[in-house]
Amino acid sequence: MVTHRKKKHLLDRRADAIAAQGTGHDDDLLATKEVADWLSVSVQWLEIGRLRGYGPRYVRIGPRHIRYRRSDVIAWLSERTHASTAEYA
Repeated sequence: MVTHRKKKHLLDRRADAIAAQGTGHDDDLLATKEVADWLSVSVQWLEIGRLRGYGPRYVRIGPRHIRYRRSDVIAWLSERTHASTAEYA
């Protein structure tokens, strides 16, 4: 029997503080570089996250144009906010 565990990233520990920095309108569409800077991760990390399904939800505007809705990034961060490591299980 194969069980799948949710992958944890270093970003999980800072999720609550990062979400608090997300000022602006919930429907703002942010470029990949803007989200990477906001989350203090690389653009490549977000691109791989899109491919493997562990990053925030995104909007495909065109064949080569990806945007992230601010509210989706904040919701994704909220899912990763924990009070203790015991909650990870």
